[in-house]
Amino acid sequence: METSPRTPDGEHQNPIAKGLILWRFSSAGRSDLWCLVFEFPGALYLVIDDDPQGPRPYLIHERHPDIIGLINRSEDVKGSLLRCGWTEVNVE
Repeated sequence: METSPRTPDGEHQNPIAKGLILWRFSSAGRSDLWCLVFEFPGALYLVIDDDPQGPRPYLIHERHPDIIGLINRSEDVKGSLLRCGWTEVNVE
């Protein structure tokens, strides 16, 4: 997994308040994983992290030129987590 600075392109963000939550997964004995998307001029960012508001680097932080690529990547990660026994949590 790719690590990165705390925020896309070094901009200060509050992921829960400014990003769109796509999904959240839980697994016994582990921190929940959150998948969020951020829109910045010219790019979309996919972020997957176990503490979106914390100080550590994101677990995954990727720039995507379009929403189709971002959603496809999100679904790939989601499928991998399901195969590894993670459970989706309702984020509403």
